[in-house]
Amino acid sequence: MLIILALLTLFGGALAYAGDWLGRKLGKQRLSLFGIRPRHTATLITTVTGCLTVALTVAGMTLVNESFRAWITRGDRILAELRENEARLKELQARNAELQSANQQLRGEQARLSKELQQLETEYKARLEQVQALEAQLLQARQQLQQSRAQLTQAQQQLVQARQIREQLQQQIQSVRTQIAALQRQQEQLRRQNDEFAEQGAALASENAKLDSENQRLQAQYQQLSEQNRRLAEENQQLETQNSILLERNAALRRQRDELDRAARELAQLANIRLSPIAVQIGEELGRVIIPAGWSEVRVRQALQDLLSLADKAARERGAAPTAGQLRAAFIPEKRVRLASGEQAEITESESLEAIHQNIRNSSDAVVVVAVALTNTAQGEPAPIELRLYRNRKVFDAGEEIARVSVDCRPDRNPLGQVLAFLQTEVRERAIEAGILPRQERAGSPSTVGETSPETLLELMEQARQCRTERVMLIVRAAKTTYAGDTLNLRFEVLPVRTAGRG
Repeated sequence: MLIILALLTLFGGALAYAGDWLGRKLGKQRLSLFGIRPRHTATLITTVTGCLTVALTVAGMTLVNESFRAWITRGDRILAELRENEARLKELQARNAELQSANQQLRGEQARLSKELQQLETEYKARLEQVQALEAQLLQARQQLQQSRAQLTQAQQQLVQARQIREQLQQQIQSVRTQIAALQRQQEQLRRQNDEFAEQGAALASENAKLDSENQRLQAQYQQLSEQNRRLAEENQQLETQNSILLERNAALRRQRDELDRAARELAQLANIRLSPIAVQIGEELGRVIIPAGWSEVRVRQALQDLLSLADKAARERGAAPTAGQLRAAFIPEKRVRLASGEQAEITESESLEAIHQNIRNSSDAVVVVAVALTNTAQGEPAPIELRLYRNRKVFDAGEEIARVSVDCRPDRNPLGQVLAFLQTEVRERAIEAGILPRQERAGSPSTVGETSPETLLELMEQARQCRTERVMLIVRAAKTTYAGDTLNLRFEVLPVRTAGRG
């Protein structure tokens, strides 16, 4: 702009000089155009020349200098934009000051969250160590189970071998008895022959002596066979004793198993007629947890342990208590299942949790795990539970209509009772049909699907009371996106009957 100002100053001086020179020259020549007097003609030519010179100067500057061209064409708009930019700059500076203040607050919040994150990491490490300890205990329990099974298999093999040895000894004893019987028959026959030969006389004495020696030899052989038979009988007696001990032990184990099964059945049958007060009733929910899809193995195991802790806390609050040797008042009982081979196997709590963990890991969707009481539990006793798995699908979108009802606003019609009955029947049934998992907090009482604060109901009744018509249409909608395992939050709309249309 300084260069343009200098150029305009130079051009202005040159134009002034040229105009003065041209005026003097034309005045001396006394030219006349269009019948105008020479003096006026010189003035007109000088004026036109000055105008053309200024126009050509401006045109030349516009063509040569881009800044001058922009100043000529957009000067006013540039000034307006400059004022707007100055105002915007002030707004941005004020906004920047606000952002700096907010940034300072966020930094403080970040420091607080960092401390909370460190605490959570510490808690996570502690929980991880607990999980690792539990995994080690599970591995040790599995090894002990495998050793017990190996010992049982070895004992069964020894029993089979003992039975085979017993059968072989019985066969040998039968064979020896057959030989003894044959020898006895032979000895009897020799005695008869000896008597016959003794009657014949001395001529047969030598032969009789030979027969006596043979008899002695046979007796010695008989004694040897008798001794062998006695030893075999003693060995057989020992084997029979060992077999009897094994059979008695096996029978005792079977009786003990039958007694335990019978006691378990009797306890299950008599659980409903206990004289002690009932702390937890069958079917009651003691806790639930939602596990999103894609969680790691450690997080899934920790979520299951948290659910067991939640169920333990709920059971203790209702009066249940762990027995000696147990850590929790709520536990997963052992199950007896029959394998494909026909054998029965015991499924422990750890093995049940492992199976549930595998099912959750294999699922591609979010899962809701609900802890439910299996039987009635008296106060002071542990509560057996089972973990049930449900797919956590979306049930309602935010703002989606659940149900509607026409309410009579007249005071004598008890509008509050109408609304409560509507919420407890139609809204509850519609939510359960749509897929909301109800919460059975107490046996005998209706299961719940959501919560409505008394303030909301009072506000709703105030709206109904202020209506100018006798009846209004009450529309119930989902306040937010709700999944199967969530608690249903409601949003209400009150419209006059004449304007209430389907939404």
